[in-house]
Amino acid sequence: MSTLGEERVVVIGAGSLGTVYGAALARAGLDVQLLAREEHARAIQELGAVTIDSFGERWQVPLRAEWRPERIEPAEIVVLLTKTPDTPAALGSLAHIRDAVRIAVSFQNGVAKDDDLAAWSGEGSVAGAVAMVGGTLEAPGHVRHTMNGPSFLGELDGSSSDRVARLAALLELGGLPAVVTDRIRSVEWSKLVHASPTTALPTMTGLYLHEIFTTAELARLYVDLVREGYAVAEAEGVQLEDWGALFPVRTIATAPPEEALELALAHGRRLVEAGMTQITVSMLQSARSKRRLEVEAIQGHLCRAGARLGVPTPGTDLCYRVLSGMDATYS
Repeated sequence: MSTLGEERVVVIGAGSLGTVYGAALARAGLDVQLLAREEHARAIQELGAVTIDSFGERWQVPLRAEWRPERIEPAEIVVLLTKTPDTPAALGSLAHIRDAVRIAVSFQNGVAKDDDLAAWSGEGSVAGAVAMVGGTLEAPGHVRHTMNGPSFLGELDGSSSDRVARLAALLELGGLPAVVTDRIRSVEWSKLVHASPTTALPTMTGLYLHEIFTTAELARLYVDLVREGYAVAEAEGVQLEDWGALFPVRTIATAPPEEALELALAHGRRLVEAGMTQITVSMLQSARSKRRLEVEAIQGHLCRAGARLGVPTPGTDLCYRVLSGMDATYS
């Protein structure tokens, strides 16, 4: 793979998280343009910069923002962070920039995101990516950086490349830790298998995340759902691991049931001890606002893969049916 040329960046779907990534790349010296909602984009245009509050430090970062897709300019680097139900419309409105893309990454949920990007900009342009980063939109033009875990990056075929190493270095330079791996598919699937129960159970119950892990019945259900997802990944030929900043899904899936349950309960206790008792997962936030859910990218993907591979997923199937029924009422 060739190195990147004169780097310009477009962040597609610059809500809170996309704005954090855009600001980091702008801090690293790149020319960044955000495609955001109108109110957020206008606020950035008026100031000529975005404000990021990042763990006691305030970043005032000059960059450009736009809400009209036709005004987005071609760029060598594309970062995709729309909600997954919005991906087709977002990419469909940006056909005029895709020929310039040298590397495109999606930090969205799920694993089908890479195929969506490849269908838009070409398979050779896409690298894998997983975000352990968080952000909250405080006001238009102002984002709070709430979680500073690593961004995992890697070529989907397991090779090494200058372009992935360069993007990781730019994120580091801009203030976001990055990890380059030759097993990015394992990272993507590990996050998907964890995300399936941690999005479904809070959304179906209306509970905070820590309550799922501190209630034995729900923590046991979390373990059961992780085991279903793990079996699907194995049948798909993807070996999951306990990846640093991610929850140890391999151990949860392979440990004796009571030991796995205790690991989940211990995680709940740590959340409480750390004061992390107000975590409302993004899918529950969407449900409360009656916005489309990312159910197809998460639970739907696992159910379809399980059916194709002959792997039973009864718990995930039930969650998918409930969540897709909820989602149908928001359409």
